[in-house]
Amino acid sequence: MIRVGIAGANGKMGTLTATALDEAAGIEYVGGLVRKGSAHPGEFDDLDTFVKRANPDVIVDFSLFPDSKRIVLESLERGVRAVIGTSGYGPDDLADVRSAVERTGIGAIFAPNFSIGAVLMMRFAAEAAPHFDAVEIVETHESGKKDAPSGTAMATARRIAATGAFTRAETKAIKAAGARGAEIEGVGVHSIRLPGIVALQEVQLGGHGETLSIRHHSLSRSSFMPGVLLAVRAAKDLTRFVEGLEQLL
Repeated sequence: MIRVGIAGANGKMGTLTATALDEAAGIEYVGGLVRKGSAHPGEFDDLDTFVKRANPDVIVDFSLFPDSKRIVLESLERGVRAVIGTSGYGPDDLADVRSAVERTGIGAIFAPNFSIGAVLMMRFAAEAAPHFDAVEIVETHESGKKDAPSGTAMATARRIAATGAFTRAETKAIKAAGARGAEIEGVGVHSIRLPGIVALQEVQLGGHGETLSIRHHSLSRSSFMPGVLLAVRAAKDLTRFVEGLEQLL
């Protein structure tokens, strides 16, 4: 039986994950970690107390960055493995987590997206990118999402950029600030926030006389739960740092 806790337990993803853990075979949900002063029965607002009383083997982190990084690093020091689903981690932050894993021998998994379809979308885009001249990413999330670009879009851009050098077409007359969006290592990234949507990402690749679009749409947050459970089970005895759910497929 894997004992699992959730950081950010009272958020949308935390609440859904708690239900999924309760229903999963071989997993026991032992409680949640929440912000100071917001704890209800079965929840804790202090990490040290949470670890001592709930005794989790694994903590699934859906808190907010940068609190997430502190929670993860302190959990590893306490012998608790981490599954990280929070946006906002940059290369330096991931390097710090990797160093903590190597120092403690306690494993961690960082997953920009827990959707199996989204993971495959990133893989397909990286495979296709070397055959095209330019790439743009358009990501759409609910209006309440606090960060932009999404972690998935940033991870996709970096994976694509690692396959070769990309140069965006120059626009000499920018008529409105931000019209061309952001840029990550030569890959254009555009963020849209709308009510009524969970997550949608499209990678558009352009070449000589043709384009290719790779699109993934999460219609419900339930699409993330198979990936969360996969990561939790993989984390149980993990002693290394895993970046990306695709390494577990």
